[in-house]
Order: sequence, then C-alpha cells, then structure tokens
Amino acid sequence: MSFEDLAREVEGKLIPFGKAAPVFKGVSIDSRTITPGQLFIAIRGEHNDGHKYIDQAVTRGASGVLTDSGFEQSQVVSQKTNVVIVPNTHEAMMQLAQNYRQRTSAKIIGITGSNGKTTTKEFTYALLNAVEKNSYKSPGNLNNLYGAPLALFGMPKDTKAAAIEMGISTKGEMTRLTKLVQPNVAVITNVGPSHLEFLSTVEDVAKAKLEMVTASAENTPLVINADNEILMNEAKRVSKSPVTFGIENESEFKPESIEPTETGSKVTIDGHTFHIGMFGKHHVYNLLAAYAACKTLGYDFKTIDTSKIKLSPASLRGELIEKSGIRIINDAYNANPESFNAGLQGFKDTPSVGRRILILGDMLELGQRSEKFHRELGNSLAAYEFSFAIIVGEWSRAIIEGARQAGVSISKLRSFKNSAEAAAGISELIRPGDVVYVKGSRGIELEKIVDKIGLSGEDN
Repeated sequence: MSFEDLAREVEGKLIPFGKAAPVFKGVSIDSRTITPGQLFIAIRGEHNDGHKYIDQAVTRGASGVLTDSGFEQSQVVSQKTNVVIVPNTHEAMMQLAQNYRQRTSAKIIGITGSNGKTTTKEFTYALLNAVEKNSYKSPGNLNNLYGAPLALFGMPKDTKAAAIEMGISTKGEMTRLTKLVQPNVAVITNVGPSHLEFLSTVEDVAKAKLEMVTASAENTPLVINADNEILMNEAKRVSKSPVTFGIENESEFKPESIEPTETGSKVTIDGHTFHIGMFGKHHVYNLLAAYAACKTLGYDFKTIDTSKIKLSPASLRGELIEKSGIRIINDAYNANPESFNAGLQGFKDTPSVGRRILILGDMLELGQRSEKFHRELGNSLAAYEFSFAIIVGEWSRAIIEGARQAGVSISKLRSFKNSAEAAAGISELIRPGDVVYVKGSRGIELEKIVDKIGLSGEDN
C-alpha cells in the first residue's frame, strides 16, 4: 500500500520524506522482528510503548511509521522514512486490518472457546490444507485485539480459506473482533471457568463468546459443542439451528469410533479415518469441531486419504517431547479448571512403563474463586496414578491442601515458589523411563522446567 492511501484509510496526516520508499509491504508492531519495507505501528500498550522503539524499527529498515499525535519526530526518522500521524494507533491498526479483510475474498472460519481453540485452529488448517491449496491460519497466539489484525495482515490476498483464532477476556471484545475478522463460519469449542477475573460466571463466558454470532452477518453458521450444556443453553438465545458436534449427546457430527494408539487416537468420522498425535478425549472434540467447520464451509473429503493428514499440536499445547529417555507431555501454554481436568484425563490414558510424574502450575485469571479452584484441582489428584507431583506457584499450598484432604500422601507432593526454583533441581528428580505431564498458565513459565529436564548436572 502507498503511504498516501494509508493516510487516507486511517484518516491520518502524512509527513512524507522524498528519499523514502513510497509504499510499504507488511505490518509489524515489534521493532525486534520488523523486516525491511514493512510499516511499523507504534502501539501504546499496558506495559510498554512502541513509540520508544521507532528509531530501532527505522534502523532495521521500516519504510514508514504509524504514530500517534504525541510523537516527536527524531533525526533518524526525518532522514529515512515516511510518517503517518493519527490520534490512536491501535484504532488505526484495527481499521486498516478491517479494510484489508473486506478487500479479500477469503472464506474465514473464526474459532473461539475457553479451551482447545488453538489446537482446533491447527486441526482446521490441516483439514483445509488437504482440500484447498490457498489456505491460511493465524500464526501462533495472534488472537486478540492486538494480534488478530496482524494475523489478517499476514493473510495472502489470494487466500481461499482461513482458520482464524479469536480470544477474549472481557465483555464486548468479541463484538469488536468479529467486526474485524468477519467470519463466514463461527466455531465455539466449549465454555468453562476461564477469565473469571473479568467474566464472573461461566454463563457470562458463553454470552461473551456468542457475541460472535450477534456481531456477524445474518445467517452466519454457528458450530458448537453439543456436550457443553451451558453453551447449548445460551446458544438458543442467538441461533435457531446451530451446527453441533459431540461424543456423548446427539449431534450432527459424531465419531463412529475412537481407538487408542501408541501416540494418541485413531478417530473415524463419516467413514473417514484420522490419526491424532496426542492423547486425550478433548483432542477428539478439537478434531470434531474442525471437521464440522470445514464441512459447514462447503468442503468434503471424499477423495482425500484423511489418515495421512498430520494432526499435531502447536508448541506448549500437549506436544510430545522425548529427551534423554524421558517422555514429556508439554501442555504449559495455558490452564483453567476444565483444561486441567481434560489434560489429566489425557495423561491417564498415556501408556508408560516407568514412573508417572506431574508438574503443575497455577491457573491465573480466576478471580475471587482462585483458592477454591486450586483446592479442587488438588482434590482431583487422588483419582490419578502418579509417583509424585511438582507443584509451582503462589497457589501451590491450596493445591497441596486439597490433595491431602483427598488422601494423597504428602510424600508425593513437592512445592516450589516459582519455575526457576523448581528448574534448579529438576535433573535430580526425573530420570530416563519417566513420563512427565506439564500443565499450568503461561505466566508461570513452566517451560523453564521443561528446558532443564534430561540435562546432566554439568549441563544445568
């Protein structure tokens, strides 16, 4: 896009520089990863201000900068790049992304839910890619009001079908995201106790997710989990005939069979066989959601050998890691009560010959009921077979107290204040032949512990 067109679209003031490139290709809000020719948008965030890094972005090759009216032009910028000034750079970025979305002809599957949305996005893309050459997915965790615009900017113009993840934490966010993404199919994987710091009840979570329906174009199909009672009840208020998937209850998309394998599950849907490279019933739900979404968008798999479609997780979301004879199920990207329950059930199904070890971190953003939920997590540990559990975070005491109340021996429970402390001695606790399940909220940084597993004392 030319900088003149940019200024016009976002209603900004252009300060051109004659020797700078007249156009930009691509958008970034991170000066560390910007590539030559991109537009750098300086965002004022809660913890950082992108305006501090404008000179760094320009030095790395940005052909232009989108800045707010409080910006003071530096010597570096004045010599090398174009500048467009707007009252609010985030709002301008949202408008620019929405305009770009409207210019594309891509059919988008928008995916949200309390749990499983990233894995469902990965599965949806894998299925789309098998039937549509020009498919796309939102990268990584670019799913909120800051990330989703970047996901759209990264979508090639010739994209035919896309899986876009949409994540929220407060009321009203989904409405804004939906107007930005403009999904052709809306998918809600499930609802549960997540973001209760901002959404007080699970019913409120469902209502917030269902804004995707009320903010979408009329008659946009809704794909939902028939086994999620609260979601089904709330969906009746906004959708007359949702497309359903499930395992337990009657639904339009239901597996004919689910068989365990050495690395996960073999699932048959509509006569098609799929291999999931992860353990746990919750991943079958993720596949069902993806399959239902693709079918609803109009694709079929009659000529596809679905058994060869690679269905694997994104990083830190149930990925299987082998290190020094130790098998690790790394599920440390995020956590809430329902995802913990699903993950522990999946761990229960994981075959092992050695010891079974749990590394569990705090669940964040649960509001006033945090202690209750962590005690209940501790209670639930009595239902699982494990050699010992390493428990990390401020709520570790509540987990341990809940576990002891349920009859778990204190000798099987070890607590640490943070991940760095736990990582320091992890090589002495875990040995070859062990199977380790790692789960906690992203803010606990359990990957610090995973990085140290399997290393010798000298390596540590």
